[in-house]
Amino acid sequence: MAIITDTRLNQVKVYMLKYISQNQLKRNDQLPSEAAIAKKLGVSRNTLREAYVSLENEGVILRRHGIGTFVAHTPRIQDSLNEFSPFAQIIQDVGYKPNFQTLSMVIETASTDVCDVFSIPATEKLRCIKRIVLADKQPVIYVDDYIAPAIDSSVKSWDGFDGNLVQLLSDSIETPLHQIQSFIRAAALSPRISEYLELPEGSPVLSVRSTIFTNDNQPVTYSKMYFNSDIIELNIVRLIRTKTTNY
Repeated sequence: MAIITDTRLNQVKVYMLKYISQNQLKRNDQLPSEAAIAKKLGVSRNTLREAYVSLENEGVILRRHGIGTFVAHTPRIQDSLNEFSPFAQIIQDVGYKPNFQTLSMVIETASTDVCDVFSIPATEKLRCIKRIVLADKQPVIYVDDYIAPAIDSSVKSWDGFDGNLVQLLSDSIETPLHQIQSFIRAAALSPRISEYLELPEGSPVLSVRSTIFTNDNQPVTYSKMYFNSDIIELNIVRLIRTKTTNY
């Protein structure tokens, strides 16, 4: 298996994450020797060691001198808040196989918070999609998507919906999508959603409320999401602004 020169380090990391996931390795399970992995991938031992150092710093593996390399914990799915990536992509990036399961798609009367987002009357009905995102058959995200009534009428058909809501909207409306505004807080899992995430009621989860806006600042969707915090991490990089002192 030859690896392209300019992406060797990242591809080695992706391979190792997939190896751990696909072989269902658990904490303290031993990985193949560095020599065996380097030979299989066609990379130098130095490149492999760099990838191992990065994975060890991320807490995925543990190297024991003279003994071998072991799994520290199963890879976590990392969703960066700095830029948007589809759920399928962030799941694939750590070696899991993504899957989407639509639980229901109904027209219902919106709750007060949904009406406030779309500035619609409390009696108005809209489309609600309830779905689960899975990684290797493990439920990791529960989602309630609410579609603005004006946008819903622009979608020709929902029959082929495959879980990629952003792509469907981009293909259906004329005004380009512009930004996603999200609010995040810790929450205890409710009885209703615990069934779908296969976690005990009251388990800690990350509760995210996200609104997608178009270029003209119109909300098109409002989503209530619950992330299994045992396997998903949300990360962000923030710049530190310092004052410039003039003397």
